[in-house]
Amino acid sequence: MILFTVTAFIALLLVGHVGPSLARTSREAAPPAPRFVREAQQALRELGYRPGPVDGVVGPRTKDALAKYQRAERIQITGRLDAETMVRLDIQERVLRPGRAARG
Repeated sequence: MILFTVTAFIALLLVGHVGPSLARTSREAAPPAPRFVREAQQALRELGYRPGPVDGVVGPRTKDALAKYQRAERIQITGRLDAETMVRLDIQERVLRPGRAARG
């Protein structure tokens, strides 16, 4: 139940609102907000996965680092910053950590 709640919370944060985008299929999911990508890139870098620059853009190096992390964690390998990967990387905690400046 907690995992579902966290995943739903992350989905709402990613799209920024409740609306038609929640009805999208996983193939049509909105890309994650740059602040989530930056936190994921920083987390991946700290873990030694070399995602390239921490710039909020999911480029080829970030996709490769995500896929390597997913493989190591034995979760579905998508190369995307999906909900399961965000939970495993603890992105919501990183974004909501007190003292962090809100960034786009």
